[in-house]
Amino acid sequence: MLISAEMAYTHARNPLVFREKDDVSERSIVDSPASSISPRYRDGMGGVNLEQVKRDHRRARQEVVRAMLQRLGNLWHRR
Repeated sequence: MLISAEMAYTHARNPLVFREKDDVSERSIVDSPASSISPRYRDGMGGVNLEQVKRDHRRARQEVVRAMLQRLGNLWHRR
């Protein structure tokens, strides 16, 4: 059995290549976890502003509940 660090997967006509990154030094800044944090949620010290995250989650939940109630109200009034 041959074990390779590189395997090619094809889906339709587009070959997708999977490579295991053994060397951490090859990673760029774009691959770092800090780059995946939206600037909106970064604090001044390079971390995550959890209060802003909590506020946005709360606001999103409120909007979902409000939209559900509005749809239920629309269905009720159609009867």
